[in-house]
Amino acid sequence: MNMERLFTIKEQQEIIEEAKKNIDLYLDTHVISGNSNKKTIITISKNNQLIVTQGNEDTGFTHLNNRHGFFSYKNYWIKNEMQVLRLDKPSKFHPNMMPAIDFVKVADAIFDVENKNKTKNNRPDVFDKYTGEYSFIDGNVEKYHLLTYKNTKIIHSLFPDKKKYNRKTKIQYGKGIVSCKTKLPPGYNDLLIPYENKDGIIAFSILLRKYYQEKVERLIIQKHDIEGNPQILFVLGERTFNDYERFTHEDMIFFQHEDLKNLEDIIIQIDNMHWIFS
Repeated sequence: MNMERLFTIKEQQEIIEEAKKNIDLYLDTHVISGNSNKKTIITISKNNQLIVTQGNEDTGFTHLNNRHGFFSYKNYWIKNEMQVLRLDKPSKFHPNMMPAIDFVKVADAIFDVENKNKTKNNRPDVFDKYTGEYSFIDGNVEKYHLLTYKNTKIIHSLFPDKKKYNRKTKIQYGKGIVSCKTKLPPGYNDLLIPYENKDGIIAFSILLRKYYQEKVERLIIQKHDIEGNPQILFVLGERTFNDYERFTHEDMIFFQHEDLKNLEDIIIQIDNMHWIFS
């Protein structure tokens, strides 16, 4: 596992000094810089002047958005009680929330001394924790947790308390990045939905393939070998199509974020039959 890359005390002070020096540049707006780094300030919240940095995979906006944003497709792995790595399923924000706007509003709303340390803080020497409620839509009040660097207003992370917006799945592989390709000859167009193991190697995939010569599109589940190459194919169904239809960018986005529980359940069944293929 990689070492966690948090802001050092020196880096925190540099961020605070930059925020004070250029408060008018960052306050209640969003700064986009082509030369950003982890310490780059994206915005400072309107009410409590919380500082949102670009951060990295371990802290700041990049961390909280990749880990808790509804449309993020990054996978995270944690060790269970037996020290075996399993797929983590961090809570997700409402799908209609705009990361650079609504997340900041939530943080601003719950940053209050009365909300401090209301729930367990696992790292009180590093962070201050605030737990409060926020209504995003239709008066529906939900609980959130905010972590700031200790004795500062620099946001480390922010996340919903409940997992009500998480996709319902029991599969223990992480969905990878959906891709498309066309091969001529022999003449087919693929949309591939990979499922990766803890090492980032494809263990299974869902393949939609348009065979141009036959004008037939087939739905296939592929079991991959230990090197990530397709090993066994399971054809689940097919349909005809007209002319030279192709999968689009919109199709890729749809399958990246669509709930594929029924197909994932089939992958689980196949995976549980490993003794047949060993």
